[in-house]
Amino acid sequence: MSGDFKGKRALVVDDYHSMRVTLKELLEELGFSVTEAENGLEGLEKAKADPFDIIFTDIVMPVMDGLELCNEVKTNPNLTRIPVVVLSTHTDASYLVKAIGMGADDYVPKPIERALLLKVVTRLSDGY
Repeated sequence: MSGDFKGKRALVVDDYHSMRVTLKELLEELGFSVTEAENGLEGLEKAKADPFDIIFTDIVMPVMDGLELCNEVKTNPNLTRIPVVVLSTHTDASYLVKAIGMGADDYVPKPIERALLLKVVTRLSDGY
């Protein structure tokens, strides 16, 4: 998988280390520099300290879930331009509806498929 995202920065927020590593590897193959966070609060603090070009977040996490993180990003004037992609194993449409309602820019189901990931980041790259 190749991409033209060199110099772009992604934040990956997921409470499962293995999922963070998998997504980090996929994004690095595209050229992204990747920072990880274990929960939404940690992710929000990292985004506030040094904004990213794109944020990927799991929905269900302890401390602060991905929906809350998305809402915090999209209501913060310094962060609102950052695309947020929610990730989840949940196939229940209510999660997707909630995520979009909180401002999510896209949704990628787990397990993450390379082709879909590339399609999503390419579509959202118009914003960064």
